[in-house]
This record gives sequence, C-alpha cells and structure tokens, in this order.
Amino acid sequence: MRHFMKNSLKPVILKLRRHEDGVTLVELLLALVISSIFAGIVITVFLSGSLGFRLTNDTSSLRAEADYLVSSVMQDLNQTKFDAVTKTDDLYTFYVLTDPKVSSNGILYRENGYVDTGKTLSSTALASSSNEVVLQEVVVSIVGAEADARMIDQTYYTSGLFEVKVTVAPSNNPSQAKTFTSTIPF
Repeated sequence: MRHFMKNSLKPVILKLRRHEDGVTLVELLLALVISSIFAGIVITVFLSGSLGFRLTNDTSSLRAEADYLVSSVMQDLNQTKFDAVTKTDDLYTFYVLTDPKVSSNGILYRENGYVDTGKTLSSTALASSSNEVVLQEVVVSIVGAEADARMIDQTYYTSGLFEVKVTVAPSNNPSQAKTFTSTIPF
C-alpha cells in the first residue's frame, strides 16, 4: 500500500515542481501593496479606538468630579434646614422663620420674620477632590426663584432652583475644559 501511495503522488509532485518557477516581481509588489493597505486600515482603526477610549475616559473623570462637587452642594443644602435664602455677591445665606407666637387675642403671628441659621454657601468654598482634575470655575446662581413679598429690607427667596455650573479640565491639558450644569430645587 505504501508503494501505491508513493507512486500515485509522484507524478503530481513532479508536475507541481515543473510549474513552480518562483514569484514574479509583479506578484511580490501586489502582495506588498495589499498587505500595506490592510496594515494601514488596522492601524487606523486601532488608533481611532484608543483615541475614543481616551476621550471617553477623560470626559468620565471630569463628569465624576463635577458630580462630586454638585453632590457636596446638595449635601450642604440637605443638611441645612431653611425656609429662605438671600444672596449677597457670591455668598448665599440661609434663614429659618422665627417660631410663631400667639397674641393675647389668640392670633398667631411671627415677630421677626427670618433668623440667620449661620450656614452659608459660596462657590469659592468648593475644591476639587482629585489631583487629575483642575477646577477652573464654579458658578452658583438662583434661577426661577420666588421672593417673599412680605420682606422689604432684603430679598428672601423661598423657592426656586440653585443652578451649579462647574468648569473642570484634566490637569495634564487644561485647555480641554468642560462645563457641566446641574440644578437643585429648594
């Protein structure tokens, strides 16, 4: 059987050897062009994918820092029990209503209106929690607020939205700053 296989394959091998003259220069150049096009496509896809990942990662870390700053503002607001807020320059001061009293006629009234809680909010008091992120600007403002019409000496806002705009940038490239805006109802 071995003799049969050897003899049956011999003519095929000889035929292949006769036609095997090598690779021509045109075939070699064509293979080189096709492989370089394929390599270029692979490299382009890889570089664009890694750039997209880097941009997504940078944006994610900036967003995480902005979320941290907004959550610290929210935590301060939630811990402060207040009925009204005033704004002086960049400083927000929180107030509570005075305790109601009953007059001798049985009428419920408040003597002084609002009393300072001692708690304040300022955008300058906020700081970054990460060395990888630079905090460029924090702007806190009141939007759509309702003022207490009974108070004449100062504007006491009793409801509305705190708008917090945080501008952060990667510490290795401060020119790629991004601004994130959040609103907090009160």
